[in-house]
Amino acid sequence: MNPNQISHLFTNYQTLVKRVDSHIANIKKAFPDLIACKKGCDGCCKFLTLFPVEALTLSDAFAHLTEDMKIKVIRKIEKEKESCPLLIDRECVLYPARPIICRTHGYPIYMERQRRVDFCPENFKGITSFSKEMMLDIERLNTLLVMINRQFIESIETDPPFLERIPISEALLTLCS
Repeated sequence: MNPNQISHLFTNYQTLVKRVDSHIANIKKAFPDLIACKKGCDGCCKFLTLFPVEALTLSDAFAHLTEDMKIKVIRKIEKEKESCPLLIDRECVLYPARPIICRTHGYPIYMERQRRVDFCPENFKGITSFSKEMMLDIERLNTLLVMINRQFIESIETDPPFLERIPISEALLTLCS
C-alpha cells in the first residue's frame, strides 16, 4: 500500500485531531500550572489497539523516522509487550502523530452514560469541577472517530480487510511492508 495514494483519505481524521488539539490547548491555557503531563510523564503510555485510520496515520509517520529510530522501536516491540513501543527514553518518538486517546488522556473527559468526569489524578489538583467547555464528551468523540474510521475503511480496499482494531506493534509496519 503506497502512502502517497491514500494520504488524502486522512483528511477527516486530521480535522478531528486539530479540533481535539485546539480543545486541549484551551485547557492548557486555562490551567497552565495544574497540568503535570509533559515529557517524562509516561505512566499512561501503554500498549494500544487502534482503528485502521489511526493505525495507518501512525504507520505513515513511522515510515518517516530515521532507520536508527525504527530499529529502536522494532527492538522494543520484540522485548516489551505492555508498554507503548513508541516510548523511547521516556519520550514518544511519534508525538505529533499520536492517536486520539494519547492526545486526550489526562484531560477532563465527561462520560454522559456514567454521569462521570475523569482526568489524571496528577493533573488539576484542587479542582473540584469544570465548566462544560473544559470537558471532552468522550462518547461524542468516540462516535466521531468511529464514523471517520468507517468512512476511511469504505474508501480503501484491502485484501484481507482491516481488522476492527489493530495492535500498535502491527500498525507501525502496515505501510512499511
